[in-house]
Amino acid sequence: MNSSWLSAVLAMLITAQNCPPIDHEAKKRAEQACHQAGGQWARHGVIDHLCGVYSCAERTRDGGKPCQSRAECEHLCVTEAPPRIGAEAQGKCTAVRTSYGCFTHVDGGRIVGRVCME
Repeated sequence: MNSSWLSAVLAMLITAQNCPPIDHEAKKRAEQACHQAGGQWARHGVIDHLCGVYSCAERTRDGGKPCQSRAECEHLCVTEAPPRIGAEAQGKCTAVRTSYGCFTHVDGGRIVGRVCME
């Protein structure tokens, strides 16, 4: 048996024992409020995925707006261009406020890095 696979299974079991209790009625109310506000209702992060915890990523007012740097956006300026550090890139402001996922960041009209948060 692959030891990294076994380590992953053990980590999931340990995490599952430490998951917070879920109030299903409160979860329904929060999900409705999130959708009404135009937010993204999802599991944001590894622990949330393992524990089934959902939360709302708020929608930004400038999502999709072209940008050259983060200062022009409510949240992040990102691109879908290949993540070549230093390459010129036109960015766009993110539509929701979340740090989870993979983002190629633009600043000063150039790609400055790619960050993946789980």
